[in-house]
Amino acid sequence: MALGKTLKTELDEIRAELARMREAAAAPAGDAAAAGGLHEQIAELNRLVQDMLENAEDTIAEHPVATVAGALALGILIGRLTAH
Repeated sequence: MALGKTLKTELDEIRAELARMREAAAAPAGDAAAAGGLHEQIAELNRLVQDMLENAEDTIAEHPVATVAGALALGILIGRLTAH
């Protein structure tokens, strides 16, 4: 379950980053410091997303059969939920 905790941690970090971006966007438009902080936050968010994608690629490469089986199960579940 280490992968689940890692993904959850990364998602929590992304949510926190988005909250900070919303707060920075709500700051007055003339505030140069907020604009600079917004660029830093966007760059950090981009790094977090890239790290998450790389981790996902590594996990898929390490466990291809489990990944395909999980995707199939998820597809069947979504299909059944949307069919009713």
